[in-house]
Amino acid sequence: MRIRWFSLVRIIGLVLVLLYHFFVKQFPGGFIGVDIFFVFSGYLITSLFFIELEKTEGFDLLNYYKRRFLRIFPPLVLMIGSILPFTLLLPSDFRANLAKQVAAAIGFATNRFEILSGSSYEAQQTPKLFVHTWTLSLEFLFYLIWGVLLFAIVMLLRYFNKNGKLLLGYTRLLVLLISSILIIFSIIRLQVTFDPKYLSYSYFSFGTHMFPFFIGAIIAVFVGIKIDAHQREKFANYPMKKWLLWTIIPLLCLLGLTIFGKFESIWTIRTNLIAASLIAGILIIQFRILNERITVEEPKVLTMLADTSYSVYLFHWPVWLIISNFVHQVYLAGVLSFVVSLACASFVYYYIEPYFHGKELPTFMRSKLFYVGIFGIGLIGLVIAISAPKISKIEQSINEAQISKTMTDLNQQGMLAQNLIDTGNDIFANTTWQNPALGFSTSTNPQSTQAVLKDVATVSDTVLNSTQTVLGDSVMVGVVPYLTTILPDADIDAEVGRNYNTIYDIFAKKLKDHTLGRYLIISAGANVTDNMISDVQKIIDESPKGTRIVFVTPFDGNNMTVINQFNTQLLDISKKYKWVQLADWSTFISPQSSELWADKIHFGGKPDVSSQYLDIVAKSLNKVSKSSGKP
Repeated sequence: MRIRWFSLVRIIGLVLVLLYHFFVKQFPGGFIGVDIFFVFSGYLITSLFFIELEKTEGFDLLNYYKRRFLRIFPPLVLMIGSILPFTLLLPSDFRANLAKQVAAAIGFATNRFEILSGSSYEAQQTPKLFVHTWTLSLEFLFYLIWGVLLFAIVMLLRYFNKNGKLLLGYTRLLVLLISSILIIFSIIRLQVTFDPKYLSYSYFSFGTHMFPFFIGAIIAVFVGIKIDAHQREKFANYPMKKWLLWTIIPLLCLLGLTIFGKFESIWTIRTNLIAASLIAGILIIQFRILNERITVEEPKVLTMLADTSYSVYLFHWPVWLIISNFVHQVYLAGVLSFVVSLACASFVYYYIEPYFHGKELPTFMRSKLFYVGIFGIGLIGLVIAISAPKISKIEQSINEAQISKTMTDLNQQGMLAQNLIDTGNDIFANTTWQNPALGFSTSTNPQSTQAVLKDVATVSDTVLNSTQTVLGDSVMVGVVPYLTTILPDADIDAEVGRNYNTIYDIFAKKLKDHTLGRYLIISAGANVTDNMISDVQKIIDESPKGTRIVFVTPFDGNNMTVINQFNTQLLDISKKYKWVQLADWSTFISPQSSELWADKIHFGGKPDVSSQYLDIVAKSLNKVSKSSGKP
């Protein structure tokens, strides 16, 4: 039984997800689209269960699992198999840990894989091709657990000789009770285990993110796909003005959450997911009413988009990563990605999936050549996955830099004082770091370091004879091994994922502890926040007398509209103070951004680019040293 206009629920969820992935800066809260899918899944599965129970007074658990498996698994395998050969068009970083990604995806364990690997859903150095399959992990767990619970409910009631209307009535009551308990449990767990430093755990975990499914189940108890004559009459006479009011307002709320609900906000995960789920529930009821209220058939294009929405979701993310690597105009890349994803999804839904449901394959798919081609593609994909690097160059660079920073910290504490004396300018000479688990081995020596620094301006004695504090994000982390050579006594505090909010907090703490250097170097801004300029101004205003500051302009090749606006404001502010200098990295690297890694931000591990970055910083330090400092 097809309910007209239900297509809009699926399409709304799909559109929000696409907007988020293609145009994240404009629609940072679009990730709530998956919660709309979750609510609809819970509603659909539970509604179909009630229909089966009413017809047969039973529940075929094995057939239920079979239907669910055939719906989600074949398209998933087809997507992975067809995408893998195209990964050869991408930089090697995109193939890092590819075998584990594939295994996690087809094993419906991507959410656990991401949690255990310590990944952040938004702040990934190199986007993972199949990270979006985390939603299937939650879907799979819901199908598995809910199927068992529904079967147990039916068996329990049959044991007590409940049948007919009594069986259906008691089942609805128990479904309502169990769903309510699980919703409360999930929301409480979300609030209790919430960690603002690791938002992704709350997002990926089934225990904290299962409530949308059971909100959908509760809606199915009261307003299922199949309704009685009384409900049908009530819906048919539902006031249209009231319907419009209760449809438009929720849609506007969804739009607001999509535009303003940034993932990194400490309240977004705790509130917006719940709000989006409740709104999705309201929309399901509204469109169920619309089916009875009007007789107009929904356009075929909506039906097609709804039918293919699952496969479009599967294809859109890896297709986007591939296309955007070659098409740098964001909107064009987004449109092309949608078109290609829709074409792939349509082929899968209309030509492949029917085969798994007992229908005959098209003629062109019955030839031996077709199967040879499929086998060949699969074999290529397997080889690519197995031979993929275990860790990306960006991650390797950051890990190395983090190790370097740790050793520097130890050195500053006096634990490596003698090594500093012995090795002079290169504190890491004759030091080798190896980490087989991470899949890399690297070493530093005076010759390699000097090769990197040969074109870097010498930092003046005025700077070196004073104290320096360096605050930065992952970009700064990537040059720590070389920075410690030109500023051997600097207090370096850099960490992946930092934004100006956290930079200011660290600044304030060092100021309070009287550990802030006379020279302050700040490299941040690629991780955009709403109040970056405000944080910059607070740092300037609160800096103690005699302070000299160097701000490094950020660069993000995927978000230059926002970044350029910030850099322009940063330039205007720096012109007001003689003791504030800009190290204009953004202007320098913009015409040669191809030298950066695939994310168009980082360059850690690339000696030439690191050398250019440090040269700009060193020259800015020398220039600001000529001022008398903050009056």
